[in-house]
Amino acid sequence: MHTHKRRLFRILVLIAGTTLSAFAQGEGKTSFNDAKTIDGSMIRPNPYDKFIALDDALGENTVDWRGILSTLQVDVNPEDLSDKEVGIPAMLGFRICDGVMAIKARDAEMLRACADDIEALGKIMGVTDGDLRRAKLVRSYADRGLWTRVFLELGFLQQDIENVLKRDFDKSSEKGTVPVGKILYAAGWMQGARYTSTIISQNYNPTTAGLLREPRLVAELNKQLGEVSNRKDADIVKILSTALTELEQLVDVPMGGKISEKNVKRIAEVTSTIVSKCRETAK
Repeated sequence: MHTHKRRLFRILVLIAGTTLSAFAQGEGKTSFNDAKTIDGSMIRPNPYDKFIALDDALGENTVDWRGILSTLQVDVNPEDLSDKEVGIPAMLGFRICDGVMAIKARDAEMLRACADDIEALGKIMGVTDGDLRRAKLVRSYADRGLWTRVFLELGFLQQDIENVLKRDFDKSSEKGTVPVGKILYAAGWMQGARYTSTIISQNYNPTTAGLLREPRLVAELNKQLGEVSNRKDADIVKILSTALTELEQLVDVPMGGKISEKNVKRIAEVTSTIVSKCRETAK
């Protein structure tokens, strides 16, 4: 793909991301980075803006996106999972992030695998075929190389799943509240930070390290996990929360400050360990 076509694609994806978030929330968001909140408080991290920034900072042929995806994507067997309140939402977060990475890597085969897993996990959660119709569109557009449409459809698929989870799980009961979306977002951010920090640690410079600086976002994700009232003692919730507490300190540098190479490597180490632990713990 020629340079001007790559730039056009990046612009279209950023516009698509902004439009998608604004449409889903009924709000006029002004930028892709601004479009991260749901219902005024929930965080919806999307790592694609950081992937684009890494290309811009390092050069488009520097990062082996397919290699990184192959190494770090989360291997999930939906048939082994049944925990609708914690385990499956966490795996959905991981696999949705993997799907975003597959779009960046232009890896149609891996994206199909992600869509298959998202569809299967969604069905276990009670999401209907009608709600999951966009999974088929994701696969179809990927097969045709229509990556901007893939990006849109994956985002809409995530929104469809979120709406079902919010309807069926994020409500009070005798056992308390189980806001599974908060687990999904924390897990999705963790996998995105794993990809980003791994790439930055392999190509360290102060500019790229600055992409990891988001202490308020990390603090908010951790706060949201603390509100998972009747499952806050679940292993995955504790694993994610403990990691977010450490990561908040590592990414909390002054505006314009630098995250050291040592701390970037630590972020990559923590995120990789935590994602692996969550996968091993998921039921």
